[in-house]
Amino acid sequence: MFFCKMKKSYWKPLFLLATFGFCSISLAQSDELKIKQDSKLDSILFQKIALDRERYGNEYYTLQLYYGNLEVAEQLMEKAVEIFPHIPMDLSFETPNYKVQAGKFKDKIIGLKTLDTLKKSFPSAFLLTRKN
Repeated sequence: MFFCKMKKSYWKPLFLLATFGFCSISLAQSDELKIKQDSKLDSILFQKIALDRERYGNEYYTLQLYYGNLEVAEQLMEKAVEIFPHIPMDLSFETPNYKVQAGKFKDKIIGLKTLDTLKKSFPSAFLLTRKN
């Protein structure tokens, strides 16, 4: 009954609005997507992947426990091996000091978690990025 009492001027916009809404919904439901891509993009992407593998393949993280003279480095190395036998330790020389480093980690997160454990015994330890 309500529609019968409406003025004629409202029917036309209402009909157009309903038609537009129906068409936009039915036309918007396309399930196919076509992407045009230049073939050079794949070549550039593969080159970037290869360069990243080369760059990051040799990189690892280690924990530096000490940097200084030989006597202290040897004592600290013995203490570290005793406390953390499951972590490989390394004593190396870099002019003019000796370094005690612990572990080789590919993942930074694992290195940081191990650092939290080592800091209880060696408060001056820090995470270091190294390359082979």
